[in-house]
Amino acid sequence: MSVRIISTVLTAASSYDLTTLANIKDDLAIPSTDTSSDATLARFITEQSALVAQYCNRVFPIETIQDVIYPDRDPYPYQVTGMVGELQLSRWPLVSVTSVTDTVAVGVANTLVSGTDYQVDPVRGWLTKIDPNTGYPTGWSPDQYTVQYEAGYYEAGSGNPPPDLEMAVLRLVTARFKARGRDPFLRSQGEPGVGNEQYWIGALPGQTGPFPPDIAAVLEKYRVPLAT
Repeated sequence: MSVRIISTVLTAASSYDLTTLANIKDDLAIPSTDTSSDATLARFITEQSALVAQYCNRVFPIETIQDVIYPDRDPYPYQVTGMVGELQLSRWPLVSVTSVTDTVAVGVANTLVSGTDYQVDPVRGWLTKIDPNTGYPTGWSPDQYTVQYEAGYYEAGSGNPPPDLEMAVLRLVTARFKARGRDPFLRSQGEPGVGNEQYWIGALPGQTGPFPPDIAAVLEKYRVPLAT
């Protein structure tokens, strides 16, 4: 049975940057006292973080979300009382679930209790319905469910995103910063007795998307497939 979800951000993150200015300056060996590139680096961090989030189809910092979930049902009076195995929330991993309500009719809503009426799978963002009589998993009836919860990988501003994710963004920002002011179409440049420079034009070998293969491999485990 398919479902429809209306998702609303109740408390947005204060920042969506996936690394900090201090960390990128450390990677670039720029002294903390040198602030001449701070504005440029901060802009690159924000832009590359947004590009990574767009590629992965998700928001990484913790936010407070409300999902209103509507399992599909047939028109009245020929309603099929099918059930949904799990309620899949729109964001994960879950930090906490504040409330779950089951609207069985217009103006009639029941508040469900964690551990008694449902169990939470925080890694996958699942809510599993529990039969109150047997304590065993059962299906969700085709009612309207409203779930308020917190989900995300880290607290915005804490400087603690997943290390591999931050590493990917640091490498992207470093590459962009070092290429600043360079002619992107330069293929070869040489001076007899001094040296020769050649740059890649376009995608790197094996690259099929916006990122080099090694970066894409890191991001792949965070990527959420889009529904078709």
